[in-house]
Amino acid sequence: MVSFTSCQVQLPLPLLIQLMMQSEDKYQSIRCYNDSDANTKINELLSEERFGKVLSFLYPEEKVEGIKEFLKNIKTIKGFQKGLVHPYLTKMVKNTTAGLSFSGLKYLDPRRSYLFISNHRDIVLDSALLNFLLLENKFNTTEIAIGSNLLIFPWIEILVRLNKSFLVKRNLPVREMLKASRELSSYINYTLQEKGSSIWIAQKEGRTKDGNDKTQPALLKMLNMDSDDSIVRSFKKMRIVPVSISYEIEPCDKLKAKELYKKFKEGAYVKDPKEDLLSMSGGLNNFKGRIHYTFGKPLKRKLFKLKRIHNRNEQFSKLATIIDSQIYKGYKLFPGNYAAYDILFNSDNFKDKYTDIEFEEFTKHMNKQIEDIEGDKKIIKMIFLQIYANPVVNRYYLRQKPVSFV
Repeated sequence: MVSFTSCQVQLPLPLLIQLMMQSEDKYQSIRCYNDSDANTKINELLSEERFGKVLSFLYPEEKVEGIKEFLKNIKTIKGFQKGLVHPYLTKMVKNTTAGLSFSGLKYLDPRRSYLFISNHRDIVLDSALLNFLLLENKFNTTEIAIGSNLLIFPWIEILVRLNKSFLVKRNLPVREMLKASRELSSYINYTLQEKGSSIWIAQKEGRTKDGNDKTQPALLKMLNMDSDDSIVRSFKKMRIVPVSISYEIEPCDKLKAKELYKKFKEGAYVKDPKEDLLSMSGGLNNFKGRIHYTFGKPLKRKLFKLKRIHNRNEQFSKLATIIDSQIYKGYKLFPGNYAAYDILFNSDNFKDKYTDIEFEEFTKHMNKQIEDIEGDKKIIKMIFLQIYANPVVNRYYLRQKPVSFV
């Protein structure tokens, strides 16, 4: 396979672009849009009536027609992100957070591609704010893995693929799922190695609802499907960077508690697809307090621990544990996390981590969020508390089983 980013033979630029386009066509059904698609897809998006309403939501102070005229002339994906997405996120961070911070980015090279694997708490914000931080610090933005189940309307697919999202096909029959997983694995490896673009992917399918972040070995198996190398060599090439995302206030904690309670009571919860739209809106609009991103060091030496294990399934499980360990170590725990732990476990283990005022603020927030959730308030309260307490359990008490009601 020719490496477009590191090929020693200097190919003429037109031929290089042609080879890239041929590779892109191979992944037509899942890839994000590129610069050759940008203007056509932007204008297709602008013709969607619902997207006009989205623009009004994103920029209520601006005239929609003026925004549309501006967008019509954008020719590149970077131009779309810098012209539409980044300004909105700047405003959103200012209006709905108490500050966005980060650490660990100094260990990364802006010229290299990385596979960012993070915990997943919010449908939109996790990857959006990651790219916001990268752009603010002169890194290229990542491509983003997004489940096809979230593409409720055609205009949503156009929008997310313009914003460098590629599709993870969901809800397929077993044989088709295997084919789709191979295609996805191939695309991710092509993007990292040949395109030289970084990727963000969540550590598991779907958001963590109960605060207990766990990397799925199945995800790691998918990433490795396209490789003939050993597991160690394969993942070393990907340059995995575990990322810890910490929200002081979970923007959808009420919705998560409500869903978990229904699962606890009824054994299952069938979600209306439109609930995801509600969660997306809530994540953007609701107050989130402080937010922190911790970028771990790229996994290198720790991968050699896998050589001591001869069973492949155990190797994937061990790698998941290594990623989890870095994510837990990178948590920025807030007073509410410690208060939730002490309330849930009836302890005073962390009373030095919060003041009386901070304890009262957290309990007021909790009571407000659960007051109109119908059901057994004692159980609902415990479910709500686990969302904030389980990160403390994972950080400090690796032998203690995180709390779960489902």
